[in-house]
Amino acid sequence: MMIADQPVEPHEAAAIESMLIETRALLNADTATILLLDDTKTALDPYLSVGLDRTPRLATRVPLGEGFAGRVALLREPVVLEHVTPDNVLNPVLRSHGVESLLGVPLVDDDALIGVLHVGSRAERRYGAEDITMLTSAARQLASAIRAQARDLEHGAAFVLQRSLLPSTPVSVPGLDIAVRYLPAEGDLGGDWYDVFTLPDGRLGVVMGDVVGHGLHAAVVMGRIRSALRAYALEHDDPAEVLTRLDRKISHFEAGALATVIYGVAEAPYRTFRFSSAGHWPPVVVGQDDRDAGQVTSEVMLGVKPDTPRTTTVVELAPGSVLCLFTDGLVERRTGEPGNDPLERGLERLLGALTADITAEDNVRSVIAALVAQDVIEDDVALLVIKAT
Repeated sequence: MMIADQPVEPHEAAAIESMLIETRALLNADTATILLLDDTKTALDPYLSVGLDRTPRLATRVPLGEGFAGRVALLREPVVLEHVTPDNVLNPVLRSHGVESLLGVPLVDDDALIGVLHVGSRAERRYGAEDITMLTSAARQLASAIRAQARDLEHGAAFVLQRSLLPSTPVSVPGLDIAVRYLPAEGDLGGDWYDVFTLPDGRLGVVMGDVVGHGLHAAVVMGRIRSALRAYALEHDDPAEVLTRLDRKISHFEAGALATVIYGVAEAPYRTFRFSSAGHWPPVVVGQDDRDAGQVTSEVMLGVKPDTPRTTTVVELAPGSVLCLFTDGLVERRTGEPGNDPLERGLERLLGALTADITAEDNVRSVIAALVAQDVIEDDVALLVIKAT
């Protein structure tokens, strides 16, 4: 078995390898190989082979349009090669194994080219129409299996990355009771995150954000934004200035990325928070006798207009009051009931679920029970509750 850039774990590759072995037997071939299109869409990387016992390090990366496999990928149609030479086959492993004839077909799933499948014979052979039909059918099944495995691996990688970046236990801050929760969506992860950190001068920083998109890419971008925001928070006291610099960074280094973020800071005894919001939901504040959900102006999201002036708003947190930050997956809940607004009255339900009479953790549980319950989560949910004790 040969694998390209990184080894595929046995339990992950077993099904695909089994399918590849069956394909080789079906075509009565000596070798069968899969090459996958790389992220740049300009070259093919050797992924998996049977019938070849050489180390993957000897396998050759094939530029699109060059060599046998590159030609199959470029044309996106079957190619038959009766006689292998150094001029028409770039992979030295095939030549060193005495492969004389090749048949290759593109690997396509949902009209997207993901690579090339080819079989080879050590005896000179002309693959015919029946062979092409059988290999094309096998390629469809393999392409589907590979894409499904890639989605599973990406989802797992995104989940691990996201979990590593979200603090499961908030920092301990005198006079504050803090609780957090993250609920992943069904199917694919997004770029939601929260953050709570102390700064060298004793100030407390709180963040809630949501990168537009799903999957591993959104999680990676989220990690970069989170790190950059922390760095700017060390250097600038004003939340608006932090978001302005963060916006410039995203617009330049993460072209095409979009995100909503709200960032706030507070000095001891942490009763006055200064917030700036880039397109994110404003914080909800619930006290003994009042409930408020709109003190902070939500300005343009990150990645749209990096030169847009930003403002900072003061939010007071009276003793016993509760402050809540969240992502839109919590309040934008679809009921599916005819006659209702497509976006449920989530904000009103959130205000109703929060109370100043219980702990931050109990408030988190109350909110989840009231707004999520047993529903299928269509979008990630991040939740941060701070109670002034």
